[in-house]
Amino acid sequence: MRMRTTSLLLATGVVAAVVCATVNPTPGWKSCEDGPKIDELAKWALAEMKQGLQLSSVLRCEEQGLGAQGIIYRILLNALDRTGGTGHYTTDVYDEAATKVRKLLYFGTAP
Repeated sequence: MRMRTTSLLLATGVVAAVVCATVNPTPGWKSCEDGPKIDELAKWALAEMKQGLQLSSVLRCEEQGLGAQGIIYRILLNALDRTGGTGHYTTDVYDEAATKVRKLLYFGTAP
């Protein structure tokens, strides 16, 4: 009986390892180049917040591909407020080019 239980546990472990190995891992963040697309996304995120902020510059951009579902962009930016002060902000924007769906996932001050 003990041998049968051990064999069953071993077989279950092998099956689990094979199943886990064939599932694609979630893609990680990678750097992306600042350009017109990133500037557009940064300006769009600022407009969505409706705080009167205007893009000053994009400091850094990262992206996380979701396959055919789209891309999440994480953008670190400088923005001017209504009084002329500047601040650092981080925003995560989901963009699906094929369907033109865009969602603001996160917006906040950056350290």
